[in-house]
Amino acid sequence: MDHETGDRSIKGGEDSLFRHLAPDTPEVKKIKSLQGIEYEYAEHIGITEYSIARHFCEADRKIKDRDAVSALKNIRKNDNKDVSFFKQDLEKEIVKNLIELLKEKPVAHHELKLVIDYVLEIIENRSWMEDEQAYIKWVAYVMNLFTEEENEEYEKSIKQLAAKLGLSDKHAELILMKGDEEDYFEFVEEYGEENEVEERDEREELTEEEMMAEVESRFLSMEDPEKFDFLLENGPEFYELTGLYISELSENGEFGKIQELYTKLTEKYDDFIYLYVFMGATYLEMDPALAKSYFEQALRALDKLNDLSDSTKERLRANFLALIEKIN
Repeated sequence: MDHETGDRSIKGGEDSLFRHLAPDTPEVKKIKSLQGIEYEYAEHIGITEYSIARHFCEADRKIKDRDAVSALKNIRKNDNKDVSFFKQDLEKEIVKNLIELLKEKPVAHHELKLVIDYVLEIIENRSWMEDEQAYIKWVAYVMNLFTEEENEEYEKSIKQLAAKLGLSDKHAELILMKGDEEDYFEFVEEYGEENEVEERDEREELTEEEMMAEVESRFLSMEDPEKFDFLLENGPEFYELTGLYISELSENGEFGKIQELYTKLTEKYDDFIYLYVFMGATYLEMDPALAKSYFEQALRALDKLNDLSDSTKERLRANFLALIEKIN
C-alpha cells in the first residue's frame, strides 16, 4: 500500500515523522516550552495523548505510565527513523497517527520535540497519584474511551484517593475535569502529597476520610468570623479549606476580606506556600502584576521549606517560574 507524502509516494509503509516536519527557523528555536502557548499545538498534543489512550483501551490494558514515557522518549530521539524502526506497538501507533496529522498540519522539528516534552510533563504531573497507570487511566477517561461502568469506577477511585490524601471533594472534581487542571492545583496536589498529608493526625477512631468530611462540613456551616478564626489557627493544616474560602470570597467580590485574611495569615505563617498560590490564582485574570508578586512570594517560601525533597522543590520551582513567565 502506498502512502502519499506531499508529492512523494512511500511504499510498503516506509514513512517517517521527519519527512513531514518543517525546517527549524531561528524564531522556532527560541521557543523553550509550550507552556502558555499549548493551545497553538492542541491537535498535535491531542493526537499524541489519544494514541496512548486508544492503545491502552483497545490493545493492551497492561501498559503502564513508564511504557508511555519510554515510547515517547524513543520517538523523540528517533523521529528521523522509518515506522518499521519502532518495535513496540504503542510507539508505532503514536508515530503513524502523528504522521497523518503532520501531512495536513506540519510543524518544525523543534516544535515536535516540544510537543513530546509537553506530554511527558503531563505524565510526570500525575506521578503523585500512587498508581503505575495514573496517567494512562486519566487520559483514557479524558478522551472518553472508557465504558460507562469504567468511568464510574475511575471516578470512584479518584474520590477515594483524594479523601486518603486529605483533599476535598472539590479537588477530586478538579482532577476529574475533562481537560488540564490549572497549574496551581497541580502544585497543591504535589506538595500536599509529600508534606502536609503525611503529618495528618491518625490517632482518632474516625477514618481520615470521615475526619476530613466532618471538618469540611463544620467549616462550611460557620459564619465568616468563625471561618477567619479557624483558618488563623489551622490554615496550613487545612490548606484546602483556605483555598475554598478564598474562592468563595472571590466569587462574592469580597476582596477586602481576602486581603484581611491574607495579612493575618502571613503575619503568623510566612512560609504558607499554599496561600501565595491561592492568592496568585485569585488575581491572575484581574491583576496579573499582583498575581505575579504572589507567585514570586511562593518561590521565596519554597526556599524556607526543609521537609520537601530536592526533586519536589525543583519541580515546584520550575512550575512557579513557568507561571511567572506566562504572566510576563
